[in-house]
Amino acid sequence: MKKIAFLLMLFLVSCANEKTNTTADNDNNLKDQITDGFEVDLAENPDFDFQNMRIYPIVASDAHIAEHANMADYKNLKEAMDIQGFRITERKPFGRFDDSGAVNNLTVQNKSTETIYLMAGDVVKGGNQDRVLAQDMVLPPRTLANIEVFCVEHGRWQYQGDDEGDVDTEMERKEKKVYAFTGYYNVISNDIRKTVKFEKDQSRVWAAVGDLTTSNNATSSTDTYTALENSKDFTAERNKYLAYFEDKMESTENVIGMVVVSGNEILGTDIFNHPSLFKKQYQVLLHSYVTDAITNGKSVKISDSKMKNYNVKVQRDYKRKLTNDKEQETKFRYDGKIVHFSHL
Repeated sequence: MKKIAFLLMLFLVSCANEKTNTTADNDNNLKDQITDGFEVDLAENPDFDFQNMRIYPIVASDAHIAEHANMADYKNLKEAMDIQGFRITERKPFGRFDDSGAVNNLTVQNKSTETIYLMAGDVVKGGNQDRVLAQDMVLPPRTLANIEVFCVEHGRWQYQGDDEGDVDTEMERKEKKVYAFTGYYNVISNDIRKTVKFEKDQSRVWAAVGDLTTSNNATSSTDTYTALENSKDFTAERNKYLAYFEDKMESTENVIGMVVVSGNEILGTDIFNHPSLFKKQYQVLLHSYVTDAITNGKSVKISDSKMKNYNVKVQRDYKRKLTNDKEQETKFRYDGKIVHFSHL
């Protein structure tokens, strides 16, 4: 009897270890098969399924990752906001304070020794109004540049920094003087990312923000996208998704991107060509995809054949030259290499 109980215990431990290692094992098995480029991992994996959202990891060969090794050291915007010497501010007016273009441009300054990667869809809080970045950019050390943005807060045009405390510190006074942004708020929902990238129209961006916040009962006096934090129902549901997905890429190797699905639809694809950069972006991108899954998502029912065809399409579009607009919207290059490939 004791022997049977002991064998049963070994069986249960074995099952537990098998479940724990599923993600890493699938990743390792696939990467050993890839000799060049990357593949969407289409293996059935319950670890990447939760409610209305499924993730398909994109696994690259060792050679592909080695080719993009310099991207491992890039800092993303979330990290950069805490780096001394990096600052993002309202556009420098260069003496023309009535410059109408200033609303849709911000100034980024990198006095640090780090290389900073900024992604279209990143949302910054503060300044004269919250903004979403409208383009990808790599900012080398000791660089000053302007970057295209759209407003995601319709009802404010006055400086707002850190609201904590009633008395400004010397640093806060300096930040106010240059209208610096003091907060980072993850990546905007995919639906609005599409509006920013493809329609490039401020009125449509405001309308998309209004539709999304209204759908999630996230109202505010300034109609800002970040008012999603005011919705208890939305944040409670979002936190369930984040708690489930946030650590799923920690033990993976050679994963450089993901395809995200809800219902029978592909919400989007993001590839960053190096596992280190992808893992950083994964944490902030989750907010984008989760927001869509909560707002408009359905139980996942996508067919294997549709995913196989999509895998072929992603690889084909990555390698071939697309039409000019599509090429620019899909591939962001720096130093001759693709840093970010996206299908939205």
